Amino acid sequence: MFTDDENDCIKNWVITGSIFLFLIAVAVTVYFISMILITDKKDLLENKYEYIIESLKVLGLFISGGAVIVNVYFAGRRAEAMEETAKATNRNADAANKNAEAANQNAKAANQNAETANQKQITERFSKAIEQLGSDKPEVILGGIYTLERIARDSEPDQWTIMEVLTAFVRQNAPIIKENESQSPEDQKKFLELRISIRACLTVIGERKHPDLENKYLDLTKVNISGFNLKKANLYGANLYGANLTEAVLAGANLTEAVLAGAKLTEAVLAGANLTEAFLTRANLTRANLRGA
Repeated sequence: MFTDDENDCIKNWVITGSIFLFLIAVAVTVYFISMILITDKKDLLENKYEYIIESLKVLGLFISGGAVIVNVYFAGRRAEAMEETAKATNRNADAANKNAEAANQNAKAANQNAETANQKQITERFSKAIEQLGSDKPEVILGGIYTLERIARDSEPDQWTIMEVLTAFVRQNAPIIKENESQSPEDQKKFLELRISIRACLTVIGERKHPDLENKYLDLTKVNISGFNLKKANLYGANLYGANLTEAVLAGANLTEAVLAGAKLTEAVLAGANLTEAFLTRANLTRANLRGA
């Protein structure tokens, strides 16, 4: 492949050579015509116009040939230029593809960094919320519960872990007191103080946004949540074995496949509740409202 300087040199030689040949052809033709015009030969004088015309034709052929050579050269140069343009276009396209690929890689890296930062933030918020649940101040505990609720809504993979934390909080702070056991005044006071927090936990659990993990169920065994309002709560598959639900409001609640064996549902409101395949062995339903259940 010639450089630009070499191409310019060849172009100049072609133009110079074409002009030189053209001048020679003109000079020869002019000379030949002048010789015809001044000759004293009879045969030339009789046909001098025919000879002149033929000479001009020959000159025309020379000019045409030169023009053809010049056109061929420039056509070749145009083809070469088009080929170079095509190659440059391909190079630009390759560069654009590489830039696009690099941009995609950068975008992936940015997304990964954002995801990492988001996960770090979630972990920090989760840890802080867990610390708040251990506080002795109800308002601090509520703050931790609602922080966990927000995380559960924003991050589906973390929802079930949060549900396990909240159900553990309820089991720990609202246990069933056996008949032969007595509850100390301090424990009774603590239960009353935590009642709002327990209700908040149950609300978050009952209103969870994402589907539960396969073969995972809410563990609310032997909890004392009597009198709580769980209207339309999603308690699908919940294990409420031995729980105290006396006077609890469960109207319209989803208790499909829930385990209510041995549960105390005295005077509980179960109107419109879904009890499909619920396990109710030895459950106490004395005066419970089951209208439309």
